[in-house]
Amino acid sequence: MGEQSSKNGFLMLTIAGILSKLLSVLYMPFLNSIIGMEGVGTYQQVYEVFTFVYALTGIGIQTAIAKYIAELSAQGQEKDALRAFNLARKYLFLIGVTVTLILMILSKPISELIANPNITYGLIALAPSIAITAMLSTYRGYYQGQNRMTSIAISQVVEQFFNIAVSLIFAALLIKYGSAFGAAGGTIGTGAGALVATALLLFSFIKNRLDRQARSRDIAGITVSRKEHLTVLLSYAFPIILSNGMQNLGALIDTTLISRRLQFSAGFDRKAATILYAQLGLYKQLYYVPLVIITALVTTVIPAISRNYVLKDRKAVKSNVRLSLRVTMLVIIPCGFGLSVLCNEIYEVLHYQGASLMVTGAFVTIFMAIVQTQSAILQGTNEFYSVVKSLMIGIVLKIVCNYTLVGIKGINIYGAIIGGYVCFVFPMIINQRRINKHLNMKLSLVKMSLKPLISSIFMSMVIFVVRIPVYWIARKMHIRGVIAAFPLVIVIIAGVAAYFYAIVELRGITKRDIDAMSPKLYRIIPKFFKKRIKA
Repeated sequence: MGEQSSKNGFLMLTIAGILSKLLSVLYMPFLNSIIGMEGVGTYQQVYEVFTFVYALTGIGIQTAIAKYIAELSAQGQEKDALRAFNLARKYLFLIGVTVTLILMILSKPISELIANPNITYGLIALAPSIAITAMLSTYRGYYQGQNRMTSIAISQVVEQFFNIAVSLIFAALLIKYGSAFGAAGGTIGTGAGALVATALLLFSFIKNRLDRQARSRDIAGITVSRKEHLTVLLSYAFPIILSNGMQNLGALIDTTLISRRLQFSAGFDRKAATILYAQLGLYKQLYYVPLVIITALVTTVIPAISRNYVLKDRKAVKSNVRLSLRVTMLVIIPCGFGLSVLCNEIYEVLHYQGASLMVTGAFVTIFMAIVQTQSAILQGTNEFYSVVKSLMIGIVLKIVCNYTLVGIKGINIYGAIIGGYVCFVFPMIINQRRINKHLNMKLSLVKMSLKPLISSIFMSMVIFVVRIPVYWIARKMHIRGVIAAFPLVIVIIAGVAAYFYAIVELRGITKRDIDAMSPKLYRIIPKFFKKRIKA
């Protein structure tokens, strides 16, 4: 689990993220078979609350720690970086325990607010995970700041594996007491997985003697006081937590708003409203799959940009910004088209309900990914509150949109899809204007997206053509069950090949773009394509 380049780190995190997300996606049909769609709806609502709290105590802090550690390390202040990590670990654990107790106490009032008393047990079962994930976030923040991405990648896969295994076991054990208890059982694995991942990173920390390595590389000595460390960490963490918290608060408000509007305005009973919300949750589960690639990119981008920014290397900062947005476009646009075109086949393999949501809603993932990358760029260049402002505008517009549209029976849950577009399109425009102004750049998202967009349309046409004979043969062979995924895999491979062919022919990808993901990828590309890829 040694140190590595950002390029290899991106590849490792991408592979780990995809594996973790695929495990999560494959887990849902098993959970559905145990606790039913109503139980899945309850489970989704519990997780919306948890995700909001985790944004306040975990992921935001991880980003702040990573940024600060990267800045200190870039200046040779390794002892200070280690001291900052130890301080963050201590205080974040205390905060995590406190928030865990608060969530347990408020579980019943929260369930009443969401208009689903069944989530009470799930909140109580999930609450201890807050303290554990808080500790996990400090370790991941330190490893991220030190560019040790392999350790993070391994911990993600291990965490997800234990999460799923423990969750399914407890869901099966508790379902005999009702769907509410079954849903609660399905949340227990979150804490178990986080605990194992924390233990793994701690073991790696001790085995590799990272504290000794830090002291041996130090060239400055201890120059920053405890108070200064905490002040800087808070100055970084507060706006990041605020932006993450607002984004997840929007989702939490949606949980309450959508459930209530479906019941009290659109005329659905509680069970029907919960099932519709479950379909929305499954839709989100799927469109988050390609976003793990962008999350991996963001994880490597923030430390890289922070280092160059603190060293005042503006040329390197601009280069990283341009490259990050290009890679985001190259990856996420075909993913959005693929999810939309193949939604019925994907839902059929996974035994999901509500494929129609994905037909038009798949493209939300494109705007969400761009905003995610833009936010990382702005945070890496200390433009924290610009992210907060743009997200606030998007969330307010989304809430207004959802309140208006979800309550109309003919639109119902589809109003949340429209709200998703509104939530990210406006922040995307605002963020790009701020990036261009702050860094004195003239980047056009329209120009950057044009070639990936044309290539994705070509890919979709190829998928339509290839799908017909592949699925005709599959029907003739009476393919069912697990092997029903093989025709889908064949069509996806054809789509990927078509997209890559088109983007190369359009000169829409360069060797540097590929190297940004991993130099190893360029080595496996056929010579015919290499000749046509710009250096």
